[in-house]
Amino acid sequence: MEETLRRWAAARGYQVGWGSRQVVAAARGDVARRLALGEIDEGLYRSEMTALGGESEASAAELPTVMVVVQPRPAHTVAFELEGGQKEALLPPTYVRYRATFGEVGRDLAEHGLPGARVERLDAPLKTVAARLGLVRYGRNHVTYAAGAGSYFQLLGYLTDAPLPWDGAGIPPERALMPECEGCGVCASVCPTGAIDPDRMLLHAERCLTFFNENPGPWPAWLSEGAHTSLLGCLLCQACCPANPELPREETGVVFTERETAALLADDGGRGEPAWEGIRAKLERLGQPTSEGVLGRNLRALVGR
Repeated sequence: MEETLRRWAAARGYQVGWGSRQVVAAARGDVARRLALGEIDEGLYRSEMTALGGESEASAAELPTVMVVVQPRPAHTVAFELEGGQKEALLPPTYVRYRATFGEVGRDLAEHGLPGARVERLDAPLKTVAARLGLVRYGRNHVTYAAGAGSYFQLLGYLTDAPLPWDGAGIPPERALMPECEGCGVCASVCPTGAIDPDRMLLHAERCLTFFNENPGPWPAWLSEGAHTSLLGCLLCQACCPANPELPREETGVVFTERETAALLADDGGRGEPAWEGIRAKLERLGQPTSEGVLGRNLRALVGR
């Protein structure tokens, strides 16, 4: 079974690691400890991370093995038609069809990587789990890095009953900062919000631009107009990182018409005009239906309106 799994991963350009479900408990303990120490903002934790505490209904005896897949992914471009031309906008890796990818890879894994085994999605802090499995290392920007892919990948977590060998006697330790970051500081120097602290490993995620542009509401008064470079999320600290390869990009083929773009730029929360039918269809295609409430605001920031 292990050989079949490794062939499956190699054929797709993935990396894969696995271990006892105790690794998940340890990873959740890492998060809880950082929260207790005040290293994680409580408001951020309540809004972004509480959903990561759920366990599968299956017991550890039924699905004893936790598995993480590293899937390299590119950034994606979408276009908006404006009077006089088009505005191209960037979506960082993982944003296009993020949730759908878990199901697609999980089904492929069950059929070809672990044939005959039971595979269920894992809801857990996957960066921490993957680090404890030795698949990734943390950068100063608190983004994780995998061999060959840099930080441009999606982590996918699963539980399985496949007969895979792992050492049940121990739990791999939480990984520390990767050595390439020592004495560097490039990411901290380009962060537009001061979220990267050179004196600690953990990101001030409550100040990260990604936190603000993924959630509705007005921008903080202190946020500079030139901070926005992606339609969602932010790539500044990754694009400048010496540990990263060149950012791969792919076109989505999604183009918002001039009428749809005008509706987005004028969005005041009503969203009842016919143009929104097309907007919603394109967001579904991108796998971003929940971004409807922030897309117009973010686009205005990108085009300077």
